[in-house]
Amino acid sequence: MSTSIENLRRIAKRDVKDHTAIFDLYVVVGRDIDYLAIKFGMNPEDIMNLLEGYGETVYADDTTEETEKMETMLDRVYDPSGKGRLPDLSRLLVEEYIGHFYPGIASENPENDWICIDAYLDVKHPGWKAHFGQKRDQAKKKRRKSIFR
Repeated sequence: MSTSIENLRRIAKRDVKDHTAIFDLYVVVGRDIDYLAIKFGMNPEDIMNLLEGYGETVYADDTTEETEKMETMLDRVYDPSGKGRLPDLSRLLVEEYIGHFYPGIASENPENDWICIDAYLDVKHPGWKAHFGQKRDQAKKKRRKSIFR
């Protein structure tokens, strides 16, 4: 996904730190759009455009039974499936990604439609998925050991 140049110009009024924080809070921490809009004093539509500008899928493309159950916002269907999907991702990787593409990716260039944080990390940090979730796995092992002792 990406967003229009007009939307990118509007959200570019925010500095890179805000973009990083909003992206991190949505993708890593799993905060709602409404929470982010209140915290940063922004319109929810601008938050969604910001996330789309960095390759997140915020709106569903089709209206299937599953998406019909989701909330509708401004005549489009909001898709919360990307919220909190990378819970163990390092903030340093998020900062690198946002810094590389700030203020976002314009939809006018279809060759950039592949760009998202997953694809970026696959190119710049091959093997990142092998380290992803290690904290969670180590915590589970530690809990198992303490249960059986």
